[in-house]
Parts: sequence; structure tokens; C-alpha cells
Amino acid sequence: MSRNSRDFRFKKPPPPSGQSGISGLQSGRLKIVSNAQTGVGRGVLDAAIELGAECGGACAEGRMAEDGFIPDNYPVVELVGENTSESIRQNVKQSDGTAVIYFHDIEDEPEEALDYCVQLGKPYRLIDGGDLQSVQAAKVIADFIKDKGLMTLHIIGPKASASDRAHRFGYEAVGALLGLGPKPRNPSRPQMRKTVDAGSGGDRSSRAPHSRTHCVHPHISAQRRTTQHHRSNIACQFGAPESQFPHLCEHGRSPGRARRNTPSTWLRYLS
Repeated sequence: MSRNSRDFRFKKPPPPSGQSGISGLQSGRLKIVSNAQTGVGRGVLDAAIELGAECGGACAEGRMAEDGFIPDNYPVVELVGENTSESIRQNVKQSDGTAVIYFHDIEDEPEEALDYCVQLGKPYRLIDGGDLQSVQAAKVIADFIKDKGLMTLHIIGPKASASDRAHRFGYEAVGALLGLGPKPRNPSRPQMRKTVDAGSGGDRSSRAPHSRTHCVHPHISAQRRTTQHHRSNIACQFGAPESQFPHLCEHGRSPGRARRNTPSTWLRYLS
């Protein structure tokens, strides 16, 4: 057996689609898929559009919906000659995984989506909105996305006619879900920087014996101000024991020297 063929045996096979090791939620490129029907379907798209996340999906011919027609602001693609059931199947097929939301009983569209997930071998996660709050549901979906490495998530749930809280639940769940992703870095936020002595080149071994890296810290500044404020008290009470100034004894000694209870320590500090 040649070396190339032997090495090929130990090469890790490429991960399947949708399982690249890092999810869309972690990379900030998660796509939300829905058929834009009333209830959960439109709630998840409303949250994705509002937060600027990528979204889309397939819908029935003529953009037919329970309340008439799907508004044009929802970026769903019309399937010519197909009904709502086929649009659900297409969304399950084109997505990396499906989150099926229901309220105590799985029926109608959530049940169809579950059947298609089993038929097509697609991963899915059942979320009972009757037992979980929307924020809790978002954490369950986030764990599902990270476990499976999903980049495209299909979310489906009851229509508005089946549950009054369907739209709000889907909207709040996706809003909380996208809030768990990476946060953009604020360039205006001040960063703590260290200043190194010139000529040292950043190497600790080339620094002077007592040279240190300095950083601006409010606690250290407060200690220095407190030390300067009480210098006059030390001068007036020079013969006082060291125990009367515990907050100054720790910062008053010179670097690298042992702590002493002799007047020479205070003279060195006051100089």
C-alpha cells in the first residue's frame, strides 16, 4: 500500500451539509425558513426581518394564506401548482433542521412537518409552547442548532386560528434566539492597553529590574489619591505605630523591599 493511500485512510471525511462543526447561530449567519402562514409562521419572519437576519421559505401558489394572501413584505417564494402541504415539504427538505412548535397537541401543519422530517430523515426538535415560555423555547432551539450545526432552520407552528398566542410566541422565541448569537463589537468602547518601555521590544528579560507594564485602572488611581491625601497626616504623626495606617503600609513600601516598622521606611516613603 502506497503512502498516499495509507494517509487517505486516516483523513477525516467531510461533514454532511448543515453539520460543518459551527452553527449559523455561532457564526451569525443563521437563516430562518417559514411558509409565512398566520400565527407562528409570520411571527418568526417578523422577528427575523426586524433584526436583519436572513429569512425566506416556500409558500403555496398565489401566496394563498388563511387570511387571504401573504403580504409582499415576507420574502417567500411561490411554488407554482403546489398547495400549502407541498410548501411545508419543500421547506423541510431545503432546511438543515426543523423546529416544530405546538401547544399541548400536535396537529395540522406541525403534524405534517413532523411526518416530512421522519420521511426525509431530517433532524427536528419538538417544542411544546404550552409548557415552555418563549425565552425557554429559544434556548431549546439554540441547543438544537449548536448540537446539529444548523445553518438553515425551518420553524413551523400552529396558525392564528388554532391559537391566539401563536404569532406572539413565534415572534418572541426567534427574537430571543437571535439575541443569543454573537454581538457586534463596539469600536467606541475604550480598550485597556499596556505601555512597554521603549527599547525593550516587549521582552520581559530585556526590561529594567523594577520596570513594570502600566495600565490605567480606576481602583489603582483611587489608591494613589488616597495615599497622597494622607501624606500630611503621616508627617504630623511620624511617631505613630504602623498599625494605624494599614491602607498605606501596603502601598507605601518601596518595590522589592521587605516591610519594616522603622522610621527609615517612612522617610523613604515621604522622599
